[in-house]
Amino acid sequence: MKVTGFAIALAGLFAGATFAQTPTVGGLLNNYSFTLPGLPNYGIAEGSIFDIYGTNFTAAAAPLQGPPLQSTLNGVTISVTVNGTTTHPLFYYLGPNQIDAVLPSATPVGTGTITVATSAGTSTPFPITVVASAFGLLTSNNGTGPAQGYNANNNGALFGFTQAVNPGEILELWGTGLGPVNDDATDVAVTPTAQVFIGGVAADVLYAGRSGYTGLDQINIKVPNGVTGCYVSVVVQTGNVVSNFGTLPVAASGRTCTDVNTPFSSSLLDGIGQGSNVSVGFVSVSQLTTPGITVGGVTVGGTTTNEGSASFSKITSAQFNQGAFASALGGFASAGSCYVDTFQSNTQSTALPVTFQFDSLNAGPDVNINGPDGLTAMPLMVTNGIDLYTTPLGAGTFIPAGGGTFKFDNGSGGPDVGAFTATLQMAPAVTWTNTSDLATVTRANPMTVNWSGGSSGNYVGISGFSLASINGSTTDYLVGFFTCAAPATAGTFTVPSSVLLALPPSSVISEGGASLSLSYLFLSSLTAPVTFTAPNLDLGIVDAAIETLLSTTYQ
Repeated sequence: MKVTGFAIALAGLFAGATFAQTPTVGGLLNNYSFTLPGLPNYGIAEGSIFDIYGTNFTAAAAPLQGPPLQSTLNGVTISVTVNGTTTHPLFYYLGPNQIDAVLPSATPVGTGTITVATSAGTSTPFPITVVASAFGLLTSNNGTGPAQGYNANNNGALFGFTQAVNPGEILELWGTGLGPVNDDATDVAVTPTAQVFIGGVAADVLYAGRSGYTGLDQINIKVPNGVTGCYVSVVVQTGNVVSNFGTLPVAASGRTCTDVNTPFSSSLLDGIGQGSNVSVGFVSVSQLTTPGITVGGVTVGGTTTNEGSASFSKITSAQFNQGAFASALGGFASAGSCYVDTFQSNTQSTALPVTFQFDSLNAGPDVNINGPDGLTAMPLMVTNGIDLYTTPLGAGTFIPAGGGTFKFDNGSGGPDVGAFTATLQMAPAVTWTNTSDLATVTRANPMTVNWSGGSSGNYVGISGFSLASINGSTTDYLVGFFTCAAPATAGTFTVPSSVLLALPPSSVISEGGASLSLSYLFLSSLTAPVTFTAPNLDLGIVDAAIETLLSTTYQ
């Protein structure tokens, strides 16, 4: 299929600062996944497009380069040396603080160094890890959010909430890092086989390899049957290396996706698709039970806490389509799918991700919760210009395990959002039945979670995070987070190995003969959300969760 829209596939290029001194190199990332160093799927693949971050690369940015790409641009060269072999990456873009380049396929696999040379001098060598393959999937938000690509069965339309794909249709996905080929100034051609999973189901891969552009990979797939939703996961795997995760809108028929656990109406999605902004309110009650810690046969700690929260925001069409609403709530996953995100704690990422800043809406001084245990007001709190309603609900029975009726209101309303009322019938909590099997999880294998007691129409969330200490630090960690959704009546869900392989292996603290994992697994009883209306609000959502936490080591 003919490649079009090259600009979107090479979007996200940055410029900055001024050129004055010897260049410095401070970081290397895949151009599309932005996977951080130290994660199991990090590495600059042979023949891939990668970004070099640093300073003093040039006085003025050079425009995006067309073919044939050159190894010298405006007097600047790049050298990569691995296992005694030196290659010179090809330039796509040159800016004061960023270079986008293609790593020649002839670069050996292994660890080495990279330097940038200008008329002012050569940078200090910076470490580089070269791998055979590490695919980065093009998404809307620097490695997260909706996947970007074309539907060959829909006149080449870009994917979107109102341009959903259907099972059986042929899609074109984009990215970089499938592996080396023979058309990037080298003579190497060893492209590994790529697997693509849509909603955890293997898709038929019709083509996986280079597009018509150096370093830019194209994967043509057939959408599998049995997956639907606005946030269906998509991930590419080569061997045991997985890409970043994106989402894909899939509809059984028609072009507007639907999700029972994310209740956006067709009319609302149509409006967003046509550029309309949306005002959204989100109200929630939740309960979290954490286990105690057992040392020498003695268990200490272990608590159950309840909390209520609410927020009201105006989200632009662009933010919504970039996955902003899902990201703000920790990531959505359609039923049967899993969402994965990774980040580095306590350190600013060099990936420069898009920050979503919504306009807060004032819904009055309080949002009230009236539950089986009585009435509680959640007062308005303003932090860093963001309006948020929240309150602890204590460790008692405010949220009964057997569920109950909860009513919500905001009195006479506020200056931005008028008065509303909403009622939610919370479902009874499910019972986690195989916790003893999940204290240790092997990431290369699928992980099955079992429960009992689910009721029709509701959902179970399976989520977790793994923390890996960076160089032994007790404050700086690589974090991998995942969340999956399944119908509560299923009684079981298997988290694919492609999800777990994206997590860093967990660090464990050992002291006094006891070991403590820094990582956890959650099982959540999720009541199907209900919607409410209010003046000046396009969508109001109420949901509830009863969560149990398990200390888990991902190895």
